[in-house]
Amino acid sequence: MLSKLAFRNAKRSIQDYIIYLITVTLAFSLIFSFNLIIFSEDILELSAMMKNFQLSIIVVSIIVILVVGWLIYYTMKFMLQKRSKEFATYMILGIKQKQMIKMFLVENIILGVLSLFISFFIGTILSQLMTLIIMNIFQLPYQVSFSLNSKPILLTLFYFILIYLFGLWKAKRKIKKMKLRDLLYLDKTNEKKANRLSQLNPVIFLFSFISGISALILFHQAIKSIMENNSTPAGLYILISLVLIIISIYGVTTTIPDFLISTLMKKKKIKYSGNNLIIIRQFTSKIKTMGLTIGTLSLLVTLTWIALNVSNMFYGVFQTQTENQAPYDIMIYNIYSETEEEIGNDNPPLQQYLDFVSDQYEIEDKITYNVYTNRETPIRKYISNGLVGYQPYDCYLKLSDYNQLLKMRGLKEIALKDDEYFIHTFRDVEKELKNYLHDHQNIQIGEYTLRNKGMTSRNYTTAWSRGSSYIVIVPDQVITDNFEVINQITMIDTKEETTEQFSERMHEKFPPKVYVEDGDTYQTLISIQQVTIRGEVLSENRSMATILTFSLMYLAFIFIAVVGTILSIQSLSDSTKYRYRYITLHKLGMSEHQINKTLAKQLLIFFITPIIYPLLISISTAYSLSYVFDAFMKSDYTIFSYVLFNIFLFLFIYIIYYLATYFGFKKNIREEIKE
Repeated sequence: MLSKLAFRNAKRSIQDYIIYLITVTLAFSLIFSFNLIIFSEDILELSAMMKNFQLSIIVVSIIVILVVGWLIYYTMKFMLQKRSKEFATYMILGIKQKQMIKMFLVENIILGVLSLFISFFIGTILSQLMTLIIMNIFQLPYQVSFSLNSKPILLTLFYFILIYLFGLWKAKRKIKKMKLRDLLYLDKTNEKKANRLSQLNPVIFLFSFISGISALILFHQAIKSIMENNSTPAGLYILISLVLIIISIYGVTTTIPDFLISTLMKKKKIKYSGNNLIIIRQFTSKIKTMGLTIGTLSLLVTLTWIALNVSNMFYGVFQTQTENQAPYDIMIYNIYSETEEEIGNDNPPLQQYLDFVSDQYEIEDKITYNVYTNRETPIRKYISNGLVGYQPYDCYLKLSDYNQLLKMRGLKEIALKDDEYFIHTFRDVEKELKNYLHDHQNIQIGEYTLRNKGMTSRNYTTAWSRGSSYIVIVPDQVITDNFEVINQITMIDTKEETTEQFSERMHEKFPPKVYVEDGDTYQTLISIQQVTIRGEVLSENRSMATILTFSLMYLAFIFIAVVGTILSIQSLSDSTKYRYRYITLHKLGMSEHQINKTLAKQLLIFFITPIIYPLLISISTAYSLSYVFDAFMKSDYTIFSYVLFNIFLFLFIYIIYYLATYFGFKKNIREEIKE
């Protein structure tokens, strides 16, 4: 009998908690899809670094388990609260508490198993979609295929058991402590208010908000000091700022109702305009009873936006890094031909490298050029040491070599007059160089006085000159016998794409040079790779981009789903918990259209509350992190575009939850009014 009753109640609960079930299904679908990916041979064989993808996703899954476990327990509490009178009736009819607990737990297990079963199908489809995206990142063809692997299924089952054991254990403990009276009045109780100092709440709100702004400023200054290599204990300041931000989030969200009352309710025009009085009262009474929950949701929203922003930033960094590190298929540094004598050069001659490449690929284009210096620093002395690299002097490149390098990359060549020079630099150095050029248009190089033709940071690559983050382009005749060659570099473009496997063979054939630097009390071993292969750099950067981006996106989507579900469940529970309010309003003459309009505003304010402050925090932290990532972005507006895109992505998903909640709420109220 109890098993039939549990099954009937589970069936009925599907209708009441459809949004919760959809969220749990999507959560397990994401978990299962990622488990399928990390055990996919197609993915693991993309590069050697993709082995780390497994560990990354498993670590992230631990956080997901905790968050989804909390969601399930939180929802179970609401299910218990909604049906408390039903359970009280069971106890009055003589059903023992132990049997009632068993029935409730069986109901939730049935709902959970149903969600898990559906998630296997959805997760399989999602895994194919994500595999297609990953293959697109690696620019490889992919054909959709389905294969049965027990490892992802077993791992997902393990996560499911952990999550539901936690939720069921917490729910069981809660029910065991409850008496008949508790069940009879459970649907009338609210969450404990986090802050009882109502008179001081407006002051606490302002103090928490100001503390949060101060923490964001401290975080910004700490990040800035790290990038400027200051001696400030930036790590400690970042930790302090993060703790203050978390405290501020809870402080603002738990005191905002009293702050609103103390400000809005004193303004009669706002207070008595339309249905504002009803909306403000409904909102503040709701928020007051779930301050800690709103604080936690605001924290999750903050983490969501930060995760989305950082994932996009990392993706942009690794895309740019490839062009910065490996703009050509093969780069050979400081390897000389047999006819050139170089003191201390113990590498095989250049021709041996070229022969090895020719055996594997057809060479399409090639250039060997020199980077020069006259051991003077007319520009470098104006640039911060932390930005220019390890070369102590200004580095020069002949115009003819520079134009050939541009041509190999498919870029437009430049023209210089005999008395002109041009600077190509990394974005990190561009601002200081602009300041330099503002006051110094002319430069003395040897016997030539040259004026600046221009400067660019677009398409710059550190591969042009090792150890320098800018290069000075001069007419060929400027470089005389008095100049010293500090780098001789060979750039090769092959007809076929180079691969990570070829790079491994190349490094085995020509191992890195190892130098020993002697210090007063220690020795440092330095391994310098003489050859850079684009295929290897591409593989590494694509792997890192995939690992970091997918891990952070995984967390972000779980957090969005949890926030939307909690707000939806809280709102839908009100549709029956406070139905007498809406019935009374209707009897007093408020039309159904006016009630719906009031509901829409009320829910909108409720849904907006946990995201306003996190939006401010996420924009501020993104701006601060731009100091770290900006140098690797394509333009000054790239990070701004990422932030804007992530805001719209979040709001798109969030609005779906809002609309689903609104229509569900309206449906329940309409049924009550018609009755």
